[in-house]
Amino acid sequence: NYFSKNPVTGKKVDWYTDFYYPLLNQWAERVRMVTSPDKLIFVEPVPNEFCPTSLAEHQPANMVFAPHWYDLNALFAKAFGDFTVNVQGLSRGMFPLKTFYWGHKGARENYTLQIRNIVEKAHDSLGERPVLLGECGVPMDMNKGEAFETGDFKWQARMMDALITALEQSLIGFTLWNYNPANDDERGDDWNGENFSWFSRGRALPPSLLYYEQDAPSLDNGGRILQSIVRPYAAKTAGIPIHFQYEMNTGTFTYTWVNSTPNPASQTYLKGEKSVFKPPRTGHPALMSLETELFLPSQLAHGRTVIVKGLDPGDKHRYDESRQTLFIVCQDASLDKVHSIVVSLDPPLAPAFAVNDFWGDFGGTITSILVAIAAIVTYFFLL
Repeated sequence: NYFSKNPVTGKKVDWYTDFYYPLLNQWAERVRMVTSPDKLIFVEPVPNEFCPTSLAEHQPANMVFAPHWYDLNALFAKAFGDFTVNVQGLSRGMFPLKTFYWGHKGARENYTLQIRNIVEKAHDSLGERPVLLGECGVPMDMNKGEAFETGDFKWQARMMDALITALEQSLIGFTLWNYNPANDDERGDDWNGENFSWFSRGRALPPSLLYYEQDAPSLDNGGRILQSIVRPYAAKTAGIPIHFQYEMNTGTFTYTWVNSTPNPASQTYLKGEKSVFKPPRTGHPALMSLETELFLPSQLAHGRTVIVKGLDPGDKHRYDESRQTLFIVCQDASLDKVHSIVVSLDPPLAPAFAVNDFWGDFGGTITSILVAIAAIVTYFFLL
Protein backbone atom coordinates (compact mmCIF):
# COMPACT_ATOMS: atom_id res chain seq x y z
CA ASN A 1 0.00 0.00 0.00
CA TYR A 2 2.02 2.97 -1.27
CA PHE A 3 -0.38 5.37 0.41
CA SER A 4 0.91 4.24 3.80
CA LYS A 5 4.46 3.01 3.05
CA ASN A 6 7.05 3.98 0.46
CA PRO A 7 7.56 0.81 -1.67
CA VAL A 8 11.21 1.71 -2.30
CA THR A 9 12.43 2.86 1.11
CA GLY A 10 9.85 1.17 3.32
CA LYS A 11 9.37 4.40 5.27
CA LYS A 12 5.94 5.51 6.46
CA VAL A 13 4.37 7.93 4.01
CA ASP A 14 3.61 11.53 4.95
CA TRP A 15 0.93 12.86 2.63
CA TYR A 16 2.20 16.42 2.63
CA THR A 17 5.92 15.82 2.14
CA ASP A 18 5.66 12.76 -0.11
CA PHE A 19 2.72 13.75 -2.30
CA TYR A 20 1.42 17.28 -1.87
CA TYR A 21 4.61 19.37 -1.74
CA PRO A 22 6.23 17.76 -4.81
CA LEU A 23 3.01 18.32 -6.78
CA LEU A 24 2.68 21.87 -5.45
CA ASN A 25 6.18 22.94 -6.43
CA GLN A 26 6.08 21.25 -9.84
CA TRP A 27 2.76 22.94 -10.57
CA ALA A 28 4.08 26.33 -9.42
CA GLU A 29 7.15 25.95 -11.62
CA ARG A 30 5.11 25.07 -14.71
CA VAL A 31 2.65 27.91 -14.19
CA ARG A 32 5.50 30.38 -13.91
CA MET A 33 7.12 29.04 -17.07
CA VAL A 34 4.16 30.28 -19.12
CA THR A 35 3.16 33.35 -17.07
CA SER A 36 5.51 35.26 -14.80
CA PRO A 37 8.24 34.18 -12.38
CA ASP A 38 6.60 36.45 -9.79
CA LYS A 39 3.16 34.84 -10.07
CA LEU A 40 1.48 34.47 -6.68
CA ILE A 41 0.75 30.88 -5.70
CA PHE A 42 -2.27 30.25 -3.49
CA VAL A 43 -1.75 27.14 -1.37
CA GLU A 44 -4.51 25.30 0.46
CA PRO A 45 -3.95 22.56 3.05
CA VAL A 46 -6.57 19.99 4.06
CA PRO A 47 -9.75 22.07 4.66
CA ASN A 48 -10.32 23.26 8.23
CA GLU A 49 -6.90 21.98 9.32
CA PHE A 50 -4.09 24.09 10.76
CA CYS A 51 -1.13 24.97 8.57
CA PRO A 52 1.31 22.03 8.56
CA THR A 53 4.61 23.07 10.15
CA SER A 54 6.48 21.32 7.33
CA LEU A 55 5.10 23.76 4.74
CA ALA A 56 7.64 26.42 5.74
CA GLU A 57 10.55 24.50 4.21
CA HIS A 58 8.62 23.38 1.13
CA GLN A 59 6.69 26.53 0.24
CA PRO A 60 7.07 28.01 -3.24
CA ALA A 61 8.19 31.61 -3.61
CA ASN A 62 5.51 34.30 -3.48
CA MET A 63 3.11 31.99 -1.70
CA VAL A 64 -0.25 33.04 -0.27
CA PHE A 65 -1.57 30.64 2.34
CA ALA A 66 -5.22 30.06 1.41
CA PRO A 67 -6.95 27.59 3.76
CA HIS A 68 -10.63 26.72 3.49
CA TRP A 69 -13.00 26.81 6.45
CA TYR A 70 -16.60 25.77 7.00
CA ASP A 71 -18.76 25.09 10.03
CA LEU A 72 -18.53 21.34 9.57
CA ASN A 73 -21.38 20.60 11.96
CA ALA A 74 -23.77 22.85 10.03
CA LEU A 75 -22.34 21.78 6.67
CA PHE A 76 -22.81 18.03 7.11
CA ALA A 77 -26.15 18.33 8.92
CA LYS A 78 -27.33 21.11 6.59
CA ALA A 79 -28.84 22.69 9.67
CA PHE A 80 -28.23 25.83 11.69
CA GLY A 81 -29.93 27.29 14.73
CA ASP A 82 -29.08 28.77 18.10
CA PHE A 83 -26.77 25.88 19.06
CA THR A 84 -23.30 25.72 17.46
CA VAL A 85 -20.28 23.53 18.12
CA ASN A 86 -16.57 24.24 17.93
CA VAL A 87 -15.69 21.19 15.84
CA GLN A 88 -12.09 22.35 15.65
CA GLY A 89 -11.72 22.25 19.42
CA LEU A 90 -13.72 19.06 19.80
CA SER A 91 -11.51 17.23 17.31
CA ARG A 92 -8.43 18.31 19.26
CA GLY A 93 -9.58 17.04 22.61
CA MET A 94 -11.17 20.16 24.06
CA PHE A 95 -13.56 19.47 26.94
CA PRO A 96 -16.95 19.05 25.18
CA LEU A 97 -18.86 21.59 27.27
CA LYS A 98 -16.33 24.26 26.28
CA THR A 99 -17.06 23.62 22.60
CA PHE A 100 -20.78 24.39 22.86
CA TYR A 101 -22.12 27.86 22.08
CA TRP A 102 -25.61 29.32 22.25
CA GLY A 103 -27.25 32.13 20.35
CA HIS A 104 -26.00 34.50 17.71
CA LYS A 105 -23.44 36.04 20.01
CA GLY A 106 -22.15 32.55 20.70
CA ALA A 107 -21.95 31.70 16.98
CA ARG A 108 -19.91 34.84 16.34
CA GLU A 109 -17.53 33.96 19.18
CA ASN A 110 -17.30 30.32 18.09
CA TYR A 111 -16.44 31.11 14.47
CA THR A 112 -14.06 33.90 15.44
CA LEU A 113 -12.07 31.59 17.69
CA GLN A 114 -11.77 28.87 15.04
CA ILE A 115 -10.76 31.17 12.20
CA ARG A 116 -8.37 33.16 14.37
CA ASN A 117 -6.69 29.90 15.38
CA ILE A 118 -6.16 29.00 11.72
CA VAL A 119 -4.68 32.42 10.93
CA GLU A 120 -2.38 32.49 13.94
CA LYS A 121 -1.18 28.91 13.42
CA ALA A 122 -0.32 29.89 9.84
CA HIS A 123 1.79 32.81 11.02
CA ASP A 124 3.42 30.59 13.64
CA SER A 125 4.52 28.19 10.89
CA LEU A 126 5.19 30.59 8.02
CA GLY A 127 5.96 33.96 9.57
CA GLU A 128 4.52 37.04 7.91
CA ARG A 129 3.14 35.36 4.82
CA PRO A 130 -0.16 36.64 3.39
CA VAL A 131 -3.13 34.59 4.60
CA LEU A 132 -6.42 34.56 2.71
CA LEU A 133 -9.36 32.30 3.50
CA GLY A 134 -9.65 30.67 0.11
CA GLU A 135 -13.19 29.37 0.50
CA CYS A 136 -16.03 29.72 2.99
CA GLY A 137 -19.79 29.90 2.75
CA VAL A 138 -23.27 29.03 3.94
CA PRO A 139 -25.63 26.34 2.56
CA MET A 140 -28.87 27.94 1.39
CA ASP A 141 -30.78 24.65 1.56
CA MET A 142 -30.21 24.20 5.29
CA ASN A 143 -32.98 23.32 7.74
CA LYS A 144 -34.66 21.02 5.20
CA GLY A 145 -34.94 23.83 2.66
CA GLU A 146 -37.64 25.62 4.64
CA ALA A 147 -36.49 29.03 3.38
CA PHE A 148 -37.40 28.02 -0.17
CA GLU A 149 -40.99 27.58 0.98
CA THR A 150 -41.27 30.58 3.28
CA GLY A 151 -38.92 33.02 1.56
CA ASP A 152 -37.42 33.74 4.99
CA PHE A 153 -33.66 33.17 4.93
CA LYS A 154 -33.14 34.36 8.51
CA TRP A 155 -30.97 31.43 9.59
CA GLN A 156 -28.80 31.70 6.50
CA ALA A 157 -28.45 35.43 7.19
CA ARG A 158 -27.48 34.80 10.79
CA MET A 159 -24.94 32.14 9.88
CA MET A 160 -23.41 34.33 7.18
CA ASP A 161 -23.15 37.26 9.57
CA ALA A 162 -21.44 35.08 12.19
CA LEU A 163 -19.01 33.84 9.54
CA ILE A 164 -18.10 37.23 8.09
CA THR A 165 -17.92 38.79 11.56
CA ALA A 166 -15.33 36.14 12.43
CA LEU A 167 -13.36 36.94 9.28
CA GLU A 168 -13.49 40.67 9.97
CA GLN A 169 -12.35 40.29 13.55
CA SER A 170 -9.54 37.99 12.42
CA LEU A 171 -8.46 40.67 9.91
CA ILE A 172 -8.35 38.20 7.05
CA GLY A 173 -9.46 38.51 3.44
CA PHE A 174 -11.69 35.78 2.05
CA THR A 175 -13.34 34.26 -0.99
CA LEU A 176 -17.05 33.73 -0.45
CA TRP A 177 -18.46 30.53 -1.93
CA ASN A 178 -20.34 31.30 -4.03
CA TYR A 179 -22.01 33.38 -6.74
CA ASN A 180 -23.73 31.19 -9.32
CA PRO A 181 -25.83 33.07 -11.91
CA ALA A 182 -27.61 29.83 -12.87
CA ASN A 183 -28.64 28.85 -9.33
CA ASP A 184 -32.25 27.99 -8.57
CA ASP A 185 -34.02 26.41 -5.61
CA GLU A 186 -34.52 23.04 -7.27
CA ARG A 187 -31.07 22.36 -8.74
CA GLY A 188 -29.04 24.59 -6.45
CA ASP A 189 -25.57 25.18 -7.86
CA ASP A 190 -26.02 22.17 -10.16
CA TRP A 191 -22.86 20.61 -8.79
CA ASN A 192 -22.30 17.98 -6.13
CA GLY A 193 -25.71 18.56 -4.56
CA GLU A 194 -24.61 21.98 -3.30
CA ASN A 195 -26.66 25.14 -2.91
CA PHE A 196 -24.33 27.86 -1.61
CA SER A 197 -25.00 30.68 -4.05
CA TRP A 198 -26.19 33.88 -2.43
CA PHE A 199 -27.78 34.75 -5.78
CA SER A 200 -30.64 32.73 -7.26
CA ARG A 201 -31.70 33.11 -10.87
CA GLY A 202 -35.03 31.60 -9.92
CA ARG A 203 -35.69 34.59 -7.64
CA ALA A 204 -34.37 37.29 -9.97
CA LEU A 205 -36.05 39.43 -12.60
CA PRO A 206 -35.70 38.33 -16.22
CA PRO A 207 -32.91 40.16 -18.09
CA SER A 208 -35.45 42.12 -20.14
CA LEU A 209 -36.68 43.91 -17.01
CA LEU A 210 -33.26 44.81 -15.58
CA TYR A 211 -31.55 48.17 -15.58
CA TYR A 212 -27.81 47.80 -16.00
CA GLU A 213 -26.50 51.03 -14.50
CA GLN A 214 -24.00 50.38 -11.72
CA ASP A 215 -26.33 51.79 -9.06
CA ALA A 216 -29.54 50.24 -10.40
CA PRO A 217 -31.45 48.53 -7.54
CA SER A 218 -32.77 45.89 -9.95
CA LEU A 219 -29.28 44.37 -10.16
CA ASP A 220 -29.68 43.18 -6.57
CA ASN A 221 -32.89 41.35 -7.36
CA GLY A 222 -32.32 37.65 -6.82
CA GLY A 223 -29.74 38.25 -4.13
CA ARG A 224 -30.29 36.34 -0.91
CA ILE A 225 -29.20 37.51 2.56
CA LEU A 226 -27.61 40.63 1.09
CA GLN A 227 -27.99 42.40 4.42
CA SER A 228 -25.38 39.99 5.79
CA ILE A 229 -23.07 40.10 2.77
CA VAL A 230 -23.09 43.77 1.77
CA ARG A 231 -20.81 45.27 4.41
CA PRO A 232 -18.15 47.94 4.81
CA TYR A 233 -14.48 47.03 4.76
CA ALA A 234 -11.09 48.70 4.66
CA ALA A 235 -10.00 48.82 1.02
CA LYS A 236 -6.79 50.82 1.54
CA THR A 237 -5.20 51.65 4.88
CA ALA A 238 -2.47 54.20 5.55
CA GLY A 239 -0.96 51.97 8.21
CA ILE A 240 -1.49 48.52 9.71
CA PRO A 241 -5.05 47.33 10.55
CA ILE A 242 -5.42 46.10 14.12
CA HIS A 243 -9.19 45.96 14.68
CA PHE A 244 -12.42 45.93 12.68
CA GLN A 245 -15.91 45.25 13.99
CA TYR A 246 -19.20 45.72 12.16
CA GLU A 247 -22.73 45.37 13.51
CA MET A 248 -25.10 44.64 10.65
CA ASN A 249 -28.18 45.34 12.77
CA THR A 250 -27.31 49.04 13.02
CA GLY A 251 -24.75 49.70 10.28
CA THR A 252 -22.18 50.88 12.83
CA PHE A 253 -18.56 49.81 12.56
CA THR A 254 -15.29 50.47 14.36
CA TYR A 255 -11.94 50.53 12.61
CA THR A 256 -8.54 50.88 14.23
CA TRP A 257 -5.16 51.08 12.54
CA VAL A 258 -1.65 52.09 13.55
CA ASN A 259 1.14 53.92 11.79
CA SER A 260 3.95 51.61 10.71
CA THR A 261 7.63 52.12 10.02
CA PRO A 262 9.99 50.57 7.47
CA ASN A 263 12.68 50.31 10.18
CA PRO A 264 12.76 46.75 11.63
CA ALA A 265 15.13 47.86 14.41
CA SER A 266 12.29 49.65 16.19
CA GLN A 267 10.39 46.43 16.89
CA THR A 268 9.24 46.75 20.50
CA TYR A 269 7.31 43.61 21.41
CA LEU A 270 8.23 40.01 22.03
CA LYS A 271 7.74 37.32 19.41
CA GLY A 272 5.35 35.41 21.65
CA GLU A 273 2.97 38.37 21.75
CA LYS A 274 2.16 38.25 18.04
CA SER A 275 -1.46 37.62 17.14
CA VAL A 276 -4.04 38.88 14.68
CA PHE A 277 -4.59 41.69 17.18
CA LYS A 278 -0.87 42.52 17.44
CA PRO A 279 0.57 42.37 13.92
CA PRO A 280 4.15 43.50 13.31
CA ARG A 281 4.32 47.26 13.02
CA THR A 282 7.76 47.43 11.47
CA GLY A 283 9.53 46.32 8.33
CA HIS A 284 6.73 47.53 6.06
CA PRO A 285 7.14 49.76 2.99
CA ALA A 286 7.10 53.46 3.78
CA LEU A 287 3.67 55.09 3.55
CA MET A 288 3.07 56.87 0.26
CA SER A 289 -0.20 58.46 1.38
CA LEU A 290 -2.00 59.50 4.55
CA GLU A 291 -5.40 58.67 3.06
CA THR A 292 -7.35 55.60 4.19
CA GLU A 293 -10.23 54.37 2.01
CA LEU A 294 -13.14 52.42 3.46
CA PHE A 295 -15.70 50.75 1.24
CA LEU A 296 -19.10 51.85 2.54
CA PRO A 297 -21.88 50.46 0.31
CA SER A 298 -24.48 52.88 -0.94
CA GLN A 299 -27.03 50.17 -0.18
CA LEU A 300 -26.38 50.95 3.49
CA ALA A 301 -25.70 54.68 3.35
CA HIS A 302 -28.22 55.88 0.76
CA GLY A 303 -30.63 58.38 2.33
CA ARG A 304 -28.69 58.37 5.59
CA THR A 305 -26.12 60.64 7.18
CA VAL A 306 -22.67 59.09 7.64
CA ILE A 307 -21.27 60.04 11.05
CA VAL A 308 -17.56 59.61 11.82
CA LYS A 309 -16.29 59.91 15.40
CA GLY A 310 -12.81 59.53 16.86
CA LEU A 311 -10.80 61.69 14.48
CA ASP A 312 -8.15 64.03 15.86
CA PRO A 313 -8.28 67.80 15.26
CA GLY A 314 -7.11 68.47 11.72
CA ASP A 315 -8.13 65.04 10.43
CA LYS A 316 -10.63 65.00 7.58
CA HIS A 317 -13.25 62.66 6.18
CA ARG A 318 -15.48 62.62 3.12
CA TYR A 319 -18.06 60.11 1.93
CA ASP A 320 -18.55 59.73 -1.83
CA GLU A 321 -21.68 57.64 -2.36
CA SER A 322 -21.12 57.35 -6.11
CA ARG A 323 -17.80 55.63 -5.36
CA GLN A 324 -19.18 53.93 -2.24
CA THR A 325 -16.07 55.08 -0.42
CA LEU A 326 -15.39 56.84 2.86
CA PHE A 327 -12.10 58.74 2.68
CA ILE A 328 -10.17 59.41 5.90
CA VAL A 329 -7.04 61.58 6.07
CA CYS A 330 -5.15 61.59 9.38
CA GLN A 331 -2.46 64.22 9.79
CA ASP A 332 -0.41 62.56 12.55
CA ALA A 333 2.05 60.20 10.84
CA SER A 334 4.25 59.62 13.89
CA LEU A 335 5.47 56.11 14.69
CA ASP A 336 3.00 53.86 16.56
CA LYS A 337 0.24 56.47 16.44
CA VAL A 338 -3.07 54.61 16.74
CA HIS A 339 -6.10 55.87 14.81
CA SER A 340 -9.54 54.61 15.79
CA ILE A 341 -12.87 55.68 14.34
CA VAL A 342 -16.49 54.75 14.88
CA VAL A 343 -18.70 55.13 11.82
CA SER A 344 -22.47 55.11 12.22
CA LEU A 345 -25.54 55.89 10.15
CA ASP A 346 -28.41 58.22 10.94
CA PRO A 347 -30.99 56.82 10.96
CA PRO A 348 -29.47 53.41 11.76
CA LEU A 349 -30.34 50.29 9.80
CA ALA A 350 -33.42 48.34 10.79
CA PRO A 351 -32.36 45.31 12.90
CA ALA A 352 -32.49 42.02 11.01
CA PHE A 353 -32.50 39.84 14.14
CA ALA A 354 -31.68 39.89 17.84
CA VAL A 355 -28.11 39.13 18.87
CA ASN A 356 -29.11 36.65 21.56
CA ASP A 357 -26.98 34.64 23.97
CA PHE A 358 -27.45 31.94 26.61
CA TRP A 359 -28.00 34.21 29.60
CA GLY A 360 -30.28 36.52 27.68
CA ASP A 361 -32.47 33.59 26.64
CA PHE A 362 -32.35 31.51 29.82
CA GLY A 363 -30.99 33.78 32.54
CA GLY A 364 -34.40 34.70 33.89
CA THR A 365 -35.55 31.09 34.04
CA ILE A 366 -32.34 29.91 35.69
CA THR A 367 -32.49 32.71 38.24
CA SER A 368 -36.12 31.90 39.07
CA ILE A 369 -35.28 28.22 39.57
CA LEU A 370 -32.32 29.05 41.82
CA VAL A 371 -34.44 31.47 43.86
CA ALA A 372 -37.15 28.82 44.25
CA ILE A 373 -34.60 26.20 45.34
CA ALA A 374 -33.07 28.65 47.81
CA ALA A 375 -36.51 29.47 49.19
CA ILE A 376 -37.36 25.78 49.66
CA VAL A 377 -34.03 25.06 51.36
CA THR A 378 -34.45 28.08 53.61
CA TYR A 379 -38.01 27.04 54.51
CA PHE A 380 -36.96 23.55 55.60
CA PHE A 381 -33.89 24.92 57.38
CA LEU A 382 -36.05 27.26 59.47
CA LEU A 383 -38.60 24.59 60.41
